[in-house]
Amino acid sequence: MAPVHLDALLTGQPSEVLTRALELSPTERKALVPELLAAFKDSREFIEIRPNTYGARNPLRGQQAATALWTALPASDPLLRKLWIASPTILERVLQDRSLTERKTIALRMIGHHTAWEAVRRMILDGDLEPIRTPEYHAGWFRWAGRFRGKPLAERLRTEREALTELWELLTIEGNGEASFAAFDKYVRDQDKWSTALLELTETGELDRTRLLDLTLDVLARDFAAFRAQWYAALHEALAPTPDERTAAQHRYARLCGSGLPRTVSFAVKALSLVDKHGTLDDEAALQHLPAAAAGRGVATAKLALKLAGRITDRRPELTDLADEVFEAALTHEASDVRAIATIRLGVTPDAAPVIETAEYPESTRTPWEQRETLTTPLEIPDTPAAVAEALSSLLADPDQADLLLAALDGAHRVADELQDALKPLVKRAARIANQKYGAAVPKMIATLVLGLTGRDVPRPPRVDGWRRPLHHRITALLEGTAVPVSAATHQGGWLDPVVFVARMLEHPDAPEDDVADALLRLAPDTRPAAFALAADLTGPHADTIRYALGGPAIDDTGWTALAAARARHPESADPAAALRGEPGQPITWTAKAGLTHYGSNSLDIEQTPEPVAPEVPWLGTPFERRAPEWLGFTECHEAVASPYDRDHLEAAVAGNLYSNDIEVGYPVEKAALPPFLDNPSVPGIPGTMLLATTLALKRPAAVQLGTDAVLTLLDRRMLGPRALGAALGILGPQLITTRLAPRLSVIANEHPIAVLSTLDTLLPKLEPAHRGIFALLELAADLVDRGAGTISAETKEWLTGFKGSSKAAKAASRLSG
Repeated sequence: MAPVHLDALLTGQPSEVLTRALELSPTERKALVPELLAAFKDSREFIEIRPNTYGARNPLRGQQAATALWTALPASDPLLRKLWIASPTILERVLQDRSLTERKTIALRMIGHHTAWEAVRRMILDGDLEPIRTPEYHAGWFRWAGRFRGKPLAERLRTEREALTELWELLTIEGNGEASFAAFDKYVRDQDKWSTALLELTETGELDRTRLLDLTLDVLARDFAAFRAQWYAALHEALAPTPDERTAAQHRYARLCGSGLPRTVSFAVKALSLVDKHGTLDDEAALQHLPAAAAGRGVATAKLALKLAGRITDRRPELTDLADEVFEAALTHEASDVRAIATIRLGVTPDAAPVIETAEYPESTRTPWEQRETLTTPLEIPDTPAAVAEALSSLLADPDQADLLLAALDGAHRVADELQDALKPLVKRAARIANQKYGAAVPKMIATLVLGLTGRDVPRPPRVDGWRRPLHHRITALLEGTAVPVSAATHQGGWLDPVVFVARMLEHPDAPEDDVADALLRLAPDTRPAAFALAADLTGPHADTIRYALGGPAIDDTGWTALAAARARHPESADPAAALRGEPGQPITWTAKAGLTHYGSNSLDIEQTPEPVAPEVPWLGTPFERRAPEWLGFTECHEAVASPYDRDHLEAAVAGNLYSNDIEVGYPVEKAALPPFLDNPSVPGIPGTMLLATTLALKRPAAVQLGTDAVLTLLDRRMLGPRALGAALGILGPQLITTRLAPRLSVIANEHPIAVLSTLDTLLPKLEPAHRGIFALLELAADLVDRGAGTISAETKEWLTGFKGSSKAAKAASRLSG
């Protein structure tokens, strides 16, 4: 048979291409795979089509080649995930051409594709494909529901084949992200909501209402995530259970009192209260489960549980012992008014709170740079091939380990000739990272180093300006065998001991300019007098510059290393060139402002005064860096290590990022700035204090935990001023979510009650009395005062007069004001 010409095959619409491809024998298709792959990759290359307009080179050709490849590639080929699918019909025709085993393999790979789900489901219903019940399959239902097609969801469910049967299984799946009932219903019209459709279908009898009521309670007992569980509780109430139905379900309601979700507990206690009002409550069963609700987090729920227990014991005194267990559980509640109700019911005198020992928390201020101690923890350098390989392996997995990166670079230099065999197990991972088209900068640097040290022919990192400059230089020197690591850090945080640096320069007086500038930009303020005395014997082109950086006489040079020396000598100056002339100017100061952008999103701006003046040199630190023309990934961690003097700038950037991108799945930028407070505690400046304050009000768990631990550590060491923290929290102003903040401050108050009261005393007057959820902070402050943590200021007492009425906030304000 004559060979098939590619151009003849790839003609017309994808359905036409598929028809011609299916007419070929398996051997003919297989022979075309190399040409089809080349055509696919070439046509989808991203290029500039015309000035300032970008796109694929030939989209139609790419679709045609992808369609033909579907008929030729093995079912296990990972490329199938990346191939374009023209329509569900085309996928179904492709699957029909495969064996049953291959069909399922492909279906499992493609079920998450937006055009594949309907074809796969249709084949399952027709018996042409084994059933698939994966998370991706269930998520397909929500993509299907999202293609509204002008009809209410209830009507579409009626006409979709077997939908009402399969719906019962789908309702038991929690889902994730947007693929859940709660997430879907949040953003669509009422007629397109799953809950609306379910209510309509139960009203018409097409869905069993009793079964649906039971299912909602089954799901609530499984403790789904709070947001998703609440959807089932709301659906249960929307179904409007009758008094008899609630009575029949009361034991299930009672068991839900032990749920780990406060809103589910609230739902359960309210349901039991309704059963009680109907006069059909199983009193003993309710009392057995109410202690968990009485001790739980919700104030209103706890009060309702106590009220219900009180009604039961009032009408049935013989159950007093059982009811007392409910009241005793409430004695541990965080809210004082809940504890007070329980105390009255029990007729006991509450235990006195533990006496708070007097403690002082100075409002610490940072000392000038020249008085700081930065050489606190020596850097552990891996000094064997196995240790270097282990370090580089860890960095390939998690590149955001700045100190480890610097240690690995130094260690690799020490044993460079012995690394080839030790690094062989890392080659495959490194090659994969190095070949990523749009990978982040730091992982690619590490991958390049690994590949180069194992003898692979890799392009050297380009000679660029900015924070990458010193890292590129050191990696290139390592690969070329010319490394003179006079700038290798000696201590955590990227610091270099001046005495060690001078000793290295005595050995390498002609070290390259890149190395010397890098060393000067990480030169610690400690040990400079001893280093200056040692530097008297320096020779070579950098001798005077180094002596100047250590406190020696002025120099005439104005080049890169001279400006780096000025930065090392006057790190607080916003203009290194002026500092080099003996005019460092006023020290940098910081201000912070929070608010909303034009788009309504949160914004936190932490700015320095005066503005930095950037000389025309390759690199002097983050404040003087121009934005790179290409995307470099998330690299704040390594920017800080490149110049440890930039820590304030790093903390300001991370605080702003966390505040404006407070999402649980966001890139973990907190790893760049918070760990130093734990590893090497020091007094924070305004940016650092703002960072700590911001983390206490976030919803991202990792950042909250790191921030809380950092605050505890700094308070332990009396390095954080409580009132400075309160002022920082006050800057967040109207955007501060107090119901998030209060539990975090409560945790801190367990160890530092006096400090937290001072923080609250500073924060509260900066908020409006109408601030949402402010009662949580007021109750915490009142509890601390009751425990003897101190008193509030006259300013706070005056502010408390703004609370009127009988709201929770007003009652807490009355308690606090005494």
